[in-house]
Amino acid sequence: MKVKEIVDFLLDKYPLELASSFDYGKVGLQFGSMSKDVKKVMICLDGTNDVIDEAINNNVDLLICHHPFLFNPILNLDYNSPLGKKMLKVFKSELNIFAMHTNFDTALNGMNDHLASILGLKNVYSIPEVPTSESYMRIGEIEKTTLAQFAYFVKETFNEEGIRIVGDLDKPVKKVAVLGGSGGNFAVQAKKLGCDCIITGEVKQNNAIDALEYNMGIIEVSHSVEALFKEYIKNMLSSQFANVEFILSKKDVNPFKCL
Repeated sequence: MKVKEIVDFLLDKYPLELASSFDYGKVGLQFGSMSKDVKKVMICLDGTNDVIDEAINNNVDLLICHHPFLFNPILNLDYNSPLGKKMLKVFKSELNIFAMHTNFDTALNGMNDHLASILGLKNVYSIPEVPTSESYMRIGEIEKTTLAQFAYFVKETFNEEGIRIVGDLDKPVKKVAVLGGSGGNFAVQAKKLGCDCIITGEVKQNNAIDALEYNMGIIEVSHSVEALFKEYIKNMLSSQFANVEFILSKKDVNPFKCL
């Protein structure tokens, strides 16, 4: 099995054309060679130093990340810096690294469809319904409840240590939007589309104020909730490539603590 076969399979499902403009050059095979053999693949959320060590120690040939391993261009590199040390490990081990970020978020049966499925949303659709590079939100319905009750459900379902809520806790909730990454700026748009609240991974102060003024609920989970994609992708790839071993990173961490 070659790197190219796995990459081509994933990019057929989650095309690079669906990535947002800020992701150009940051999704796809970031490091490595399409012609390299692959016997073992690890799936992770973030390519941290610990995750790279884990991949090397497990003799992994290909690392599949959700967040790009290298997000900003490098003009100079200090080998003694955390990034420099990490890059040296990648080069010395000849580790192949593939990232699928916003192209996975926006695509059908990608990140946000998966999160909507975990939450049990009904009648789910994207805006627009034929995915584009802007089709982040998934909108669906739940049994009518309150914002507070739904927030507790989201917290337990996503196994979150803590969440933040914007809006009246007694507000009725029936139609909701979900966006796994940083989606606070979609709150008002979701309101105009008839949603009662949005579940997302990051919210800025100005987005929260806007939501309050529009009587829109927000349930802010951690950005790390996107790690829930790992098992989903592992199962998909395992059924397609029977001769390759797929493992999940155990070193992925939520960098935030709740006190």
